[in-house]
Amino acid sequence: MSRISETIRKENAAGRAGLIAFLMAAMPDEEQCLAYIKALKAGGCDLIELGVPYSDPLADGELIQDLHFQGLAQGLHLKACMDFAARVKSEVDIPLVLFSYYNPIYRMGMDEFSRRCQEAGIESLVIPDLPMETALELKSFLDIIPMVAPSTRPERMELLQGLEPGFVYCVSVLGVTGVRQELPVAQISAYLERVKQYTSAPLAMGFGISGPDAVASFKNAADAFVVGSLYARLIKEHRNDPGGLLEAIEATTRALKAASQK
Repeated sequence: MSRISETIRKENAAGRAGLIAFLMAAMPDEEQCLAYIKALKAGGCDLIELGVPYSDPLADGELIQDLHFQGLAQGLHLKACMDFAARVKSEVDIPLVLFSYYNPIYRMGMDEFSRRCQEAGIESLVIPDLPMETALELKSFLDIIPMVAPSTRPERMELLQGLEPGFVYCVSVLGVTGVRQELPVAQISAYLERVKQYTSAPLAMGFGISGPDAVASFKNAADAFVVGSLYARLIKEHRNDPGGLLEAIEATTRALKAASQK
């Protein structure tokens, strides 16, 4: 069992859903991003998903897209983000998931990429534009997290049976990332039950989590929640108040974890 899966299952055994926070790596700079991660940890966050800026982030909504473009303007790239991950691991005891589109990985080469991930302490990988068929073919020690959506057909869901991931990333709605004030509870819950027919891995629900109320609505259907745009919005709103931002990140994380109590 991977440390990622073990962490989520431990939370579930304690009667809580896991919380996975997404941040763009090393943004707005390494020191501030590291401070965000420490505030997340203090608030009870279980896993960190570090994003790698990319020029064509098709799966991401406006808030996260802006972070991709800002990161590229700052000269951030895959290697720099992996170096930052290594620094995080040296200072914060929390499992790391790397989020990257496939092109930068392909250009680096899977062997070299896998080696660097191992050195950096990256334990799992989300590649939103990587088909599950390709994930099955890649020979890597990495735990590649598959993504499914409400539109995923049964024959493609069956591919999950060939994987043993730390979790399955369940996109909650059709479309891109972003905070949504309302989510169709019955529809998404039924979809998550359908995914469980194809895998025994924990299910992490992402896209559209607007706050504790959304977590509370799905705490009995999902094993974990991926929250990104909510934190991106907090960072944007508090960009001129660094101290207040850290307090807001920690308080928001505590509220999300409290709402996940089953």
